[in-house]
Amino acid sequence: MSLTESSDPIQQYQIALANHSFLWVVYFRGHWCPFCISYLKVLQSLLPSIAKAGGKVLIVTAEPASHMPATREAAGYVGEAIVDPEHRLAKLLKEQKLLDVAISKKGGYEQGVAQPAILIQRGKEGDKGEVLFDWAIVPSAMNLGGAKDRPDLNQVWDNVQAKLQGKQPVHTTYALTSLLGMLKSKIFG
Repeated sequence: MSLTESSDPIQQYQIALANHSFLWVVYFRGHWCPFCISYLKVLQSLLPSIAKAGGKVLIVTAEPASHMPATREAAGYVGEAIVDPEHRLAKLLKEQKLLDVAISKKGGYEQGVAQPAILIQRGKEGDKGEVLFDWAIVPSAMNLGGAKDRPDLNQVWDNVQAKLQGKQPVHTTYALTSLLGMLKSKIFG
């Protein structure tokens, strides 16, 4: 799919939620963030199994749309994207007490950069809107300003699949993205 520069990111989110069994929303910082690119590569590898299970993935960034081609090329990500420089969707998710996306000051982002976050919700089937998984980084010096310490997406997917099937989670804790792990993936693919 191509980039969707929606003038209404809230409507794009609501349509995706209404038309799929569940919805993954993944916030990323931008094309310049190697942790984000690495994360989006893993997310891309999960797209077929998520779609097969009836799910939809939306990535969201506050970065100017002109950088999306570089993000797509670096990550190989072909799914749907929302460019939301005004953080309209993040504000809605916070108001609804679904997800609190951290917004930090950064050059090139007029209203701040959205930090990494994940929200997975049931959609058209089952208990619509039920949160299956949520996580948002709290930027600090220890996590390189929000870059690292993200939950392993494969483990998140394992647990979401278990929940969708009415089973107990497979993982009680998640492996976190580390600087060393990110460097290994850059060097060795």
